[in-house]
Amino acid sequence: MLIKKEYKNIPIDDLESMSDYQRPLDMSFIEEKSKSGNFDKDAVECPKISVRNDGTKKMGDGQHTVAIVRRVGWKSIRCELRYGLTIKEENDWFTQENTKRRPQSSKRILTAQINGTYEKNKDEQDFYECLKSLGYKLNIYGEEPGSDFKINCSASLLLLYKDYIKQDKKNEFIECMDIHKTCFNGDPTSLQWNFIRGMFDFYEIYSDCFDKSRFVSKLSEWKPSDIRKEAEKDTYTEKMPTRYARFFVSKYNVSLAKSKRLKMSKLED
Repeated sequence: MLIKKEYKNIPIDDLESMSDYQRPLDMSFIEEKSKSGNFDKDAVECPKISVRNDGTKKMGDGQHTVAIVRRVGWKSIRCELRYGLTIKEENDWFTQENTKRRPQSSKRILTAQINGTYEKNKDEQDFYECLKSLGYKLNIYGEEPGSDFKINCSASLLLLYKDYIKQDKKNEFIECMDIHKTCFNGDPTSLQWNFIRGMFDFYEIYSDCFDKSRFVSKLSEWKPSDIRKEAEKDTYTEKMPTRYARFFVSKYNVSLAKSKRLKMSKLED
């Protein structure tokens, strides 16, 4: 579909923020840039505005610019207007335009990608659907409230997911996250990055030789907060995820015959 684009002056009061996937206004930044001597009218760029079918004008980019010129007394501003965008296309536009300027939080970028078009955000949307099917939530805007089952290390886990996809190992990613959920029942402490990465370290090394039922049984006996304490005590091991993996191995091996124990040394190879 051809998107109509034009430039024209728009009353500032007619412009609305897309607050569901934009960063909060930085008032100290606005105050500093609007001070006499700092404000440069020739450096003002056109806000990018999506004109929806109902006539509302949503700022895809430029809300700080609009706030600054409003503060110095402007009543209108020249804008780049786009017509006919779907909500998904607005999210794509947000991701494209806002990352060109000030860095955005991974939470806002991921929210926009998940709500954008599938063609441009396939991995992010598949990642979201994959975790949702397992009962997890991501720390994105518009997600269900509550900290249980909510993954706050979304950016790091997404990179890991993409690596698994490149290796054609999506099923392995799903299995590992399912084991993690079964062991710890979505406890927020268990969903911190080092904890999850430690589970993947364990899984990647021992996937062909450990009994999953035994593993779940042994690890379910432990509170994630106590596991974290034990991992923090392990000053012998440099990498924090490996500390968790070592803990998992040690608890799996309890009461096992020597011939059936997992070799801790594999974590050091």
